Amino acid sequence: MRIYPINTVNNKRTFKSNPVKPVKEISEREKYIIKNYITGLSYRLKMTQDELTYFHKIRTRKKLEKDSYQYIAKKLNIPEEILPPLVQIDGNEAADYSYAFLDNIIQANAKLRTPKDEILSSMRHEFQHFLQVCNMLRTEGLGDEVQKYLTQASINDRKDFLTDLIKRANYKKLDSQNSPETEFLNSLSEALSKGDIKTFNNKFKPITESIKQMWLEIRNVSEKHWGIIKRDSYEGRNNKILFEELKKYNSQGDMIDWAINKLEKDAMLAENFVYKEYNGINSGCYIRNEKKIRNALDKNETFQFMQEIIRKRRQADKNV
Repeated sequence: MRIYPINTVNNKRTFKSNPVKPVKEISEREKYIIKNYITGLSYRLKMTQDELTYFHKIRTRKKLEKDSYQYIAKKLNIPEEILPPLVQIDGNEAADYSYAFLDNIIQANAKLRTPKDEILSSMRHEFQHFLQVCNMLRTEGLGDEVQKYLTQASINDRKDFLTDLIKRANYKKLDSQNSPETEFLNSLSEALSKGDIKTFNNKFKPITESIKQMWLEIRNVSEKHWGIIKRDSYEGRNNKILFEELKKYNSQGDMIDWAINKLEKDAMLAENFVYKEYNGINSGCYIRNEKKIRNALDKNETFQFMQEIIRKRRQADKNV
């Protein structure tokens, strides 16, 4: 508490104020760092010491993966009805985890290579992508458009996948007793061989309806559980920006596409803060350290070369 000196004039008390110092103007870089810091704090899991001790004692990666998934789902208070399942797949070389947003599943590489001290934070990254979708769906004035887009994109993705599967496998009719999906695949294959797209689409209607219901449920449950986000709020405006990024998302894109995308930047922020929380890293003054890092990158020729490529791609996107 600051105590101001008191003067007495004609038996009256008057306060002698200290001169006001001019406030230093904050740069755009500092504003960006401060915003990330505030946002990042809200992404932490607020782990207790007992929880940290439990996780650090887990010996195997797969046990840590399973427990991390269950723990984060509970910490983020995700309703069971729309919780993305954790599915084991034959992973690629890019990453051990991914959120397949058109299927609402978290994919995990069966041959897990991620270091143990990064598994929980990596899982938090993928859950952030799930929350991004939920937040878009429950944003006032945006939810209808997002639901329609995700539904159609999911339908197109299933059609492309099955069409490619049939063509690549040099598909031949199989005995329908082998699998309940065989008859369905046979009918799709026959329609494709004849170039009969109308029949193909008609055969696809049951899947189309189930996809529509999936996105409707995710939206309804999200709205009921977390509430509707006002369109004019900061979060509402940000969700609109993220939706535009989602529409530009290219799963086959390169590292530059990944670096540019705001969905990835947001998920990386969640991952980084949870990584520090999990590993007990006291980074001191976040803003000061971030400024040091960015000032150093300003002098790095490779980084600046990459930044120039990013600027050109962003400009190209604006011109489209």
